[in-house]
Amino acid sequence: MNTTSARGLQISTPTDTTIVLTRTFNAPRRLVWEAMFTPDKMRRWMLPPPGWTVTTCECDARVGGKLSVEWKSDEANPVMTLRGEFTEVALHEHAVHTETMALGSGQTVGSLVEKHQFADQGAATAMRITQTYHSKEDRDGALASVMDQGMEACYQKLDALLGERS
Repeated sequence: MNTTSARGLQISTPTDTTIVLTRTFNAPRRLVWEAMFTPDKMRRWMLPPPGWTVTTCECDARVGGKLSVEWKSDEANPVMTLRGEFTEVALHEHAVHTETMALGSGQTVGSLVEKHQFADQGAATAMRITQTYHSKEDRDGALASVMDQGMEACYQKLDALLGERS
């Protein structure tokens, strides 16, 4: 499967358990890295679903560092959590982290390993994210969630944030 959203996010499924997402940002690699892994910048481009608010956003992009995001809604606090740990980091080049999503009740709804890779493409930066799931069913569930639409909406906000530099 290969798909492309109208705004540039490209998705492929090279194996039964992986999703590869690629996108280019019109900014230097260092700035894209900082926007992807700096909590105050992440809060500015990560769009929660309608009616949700980000209450916690922590990211320590170094080996052993933690990733923690929590959302609340009018019905639950937290309504959803994302927790992970960085296992590989090469500053401005690549980062690998675990990721587990859970409902506010603590019920796990998905887990994966995610690798971010950044490469110079002239004055722009090409980003490649490889998500590795435990099973084909888990991967297919993520694809069915229309995550690509949400991610592209976030990346459009990230484009605007990156455009504020200078």
